[in-house]
Amino acid sequence: MIAVFFVSGIIFLVLGLPVALTIGFSSAIYILLAGITPEIIIQRLFSGINNTALMAIPFFILAGELMNRGGIARRLVNLANAVVGNIHGSLAIVAVLACMFFSSMSGSGVATAASIGAILIPEMVKKNYDRVYACTVVAGASPIGVILPPSISFIIYGVLTGTSITDMYRAGIPSGIIIGAFLILYAYLTARRKNIKGDYVKTTAKEKWLMCKDSVWALGAPLILLGGVFGGIFTPTESAVVAVIYSLVIGMFVYKDLKPKEMLDVFLRSGRMAAKIMLIISCATLFAYVMTYERIPHAIVAKVVGFTDSKFLTLLMINLILLGLGTFMETGALIIIMTPLLMPLINIIGVHPVHFGMILTVNTAIGLVTPPVGVCLFTVSQVGSVSVERLTREIFLPVLFMLAGLAIITYFPETIMFMVKH
Repeated sequence: MIAVFFVSGIIFLVLGLPVALTIGFSSAIYILLAGITPEIIIQRLFSGINNTALMAIPFFILAGELMNRGGIARRLVNLANAVVGNIHGSLAIVAVLACMFFSSMSGSGVATAASIGAILIPEMVKKNYDRVYACTVVAGASPIGVILPPSISFIIYGVLTGTSITDMYRAGIPSGIIIGAFLILYAYLTARRKNIKGDYVKTTAKEKWLMCKDSVWALGAPLILLGGVFGGIFTPTESAVVAVIYSLVIGMFVYKDLKPKEMLDVFLRSGRMAAKIMLIISCATLFAYVMTYERIPHAIVAKVVGFTDSKFLTLLMINLILLGLGTFMETGALIIIMTPLLMPLINIIGVHPVHFGMILTVNTAIGLVTPPVGVCLFTVSQVGSVSVERLTREIFLPVLFMLAGLAIITYFPETIMFMVKH
């Protein structure tokens, strides 16, 4: 019976069905053929999204859209430009920093790719950057949106495992900085190799001060969100609502870039994206039920434990599995499916749940830019008007730098866990 489950899933993928529908349909077929009461399908689909913490997802998506339309993203780019100065590939480094700034408010890699890409790729091309290189930098940096808090992935993982989302936020800050630092190194070294000179327009101290002053309200969002969560003023879920209100007020009444006539389109775009994510979570919950029913997690644990008792090798195998699956599975689905599969093994080898959450999240972030289902890759391809094929050939270099960051996070947990309450 389990063969039918996997074969049907492969057939649906070959036919071009989205991953969410593929895992949902194949799970439903298994349940019907296995003689399990059909009501379980509806129950599991509903229970997968019947969680208060998941309310944060549509709100953070809406906040990201409001920040983009309200001029917050553009001001963050100006601030990053003032900070970097006149060095090789300065605008490429600005792109990485801008992605980090925007990520710390939107919680979404796709939103970061669309927002920062639309602003910086044309600007880099205007300054004689190779278009493919410009797109590669933004594509590589945009997945930081799922690593830095307030990450939607942290919320999903915290709900699944009962892990403190606040602790996930605490570990997410240094994790995002590590990955960001490696991508800045990639941008700088590549710019030197391509002989891309500094392209920063020199500004006076007064002009820099005005840029910083103009960006104060934009920087207020992450300070309020993270400060409120860490200070116990509101929960991570409530912080998503605060992000929406803050972005709306700043964009419409302070910067005045957000117009009332745009609001309908903002809500529609945010609603569509949120609906896709919630469908993935719902179907992946049903998929996880089938996997657990067939005791597949136990079989995986037994195989890995039987293969090696080395913690180093076990973590290496987990990373390889996650990287492989991440090339064709969406972030939410991968977290929901693999978390219950791997948690028993993680407990056996003594890895802290927050540490594993970071390992899992960084792997899914890398999956956002690796073909064939790298959604950030496709987003930047559309925004930057570069074919996915050309972008794919270039993306593997920044991915190597991200893998170096993943290795540090995996094998040197003290670099990210120092703020977590053990």
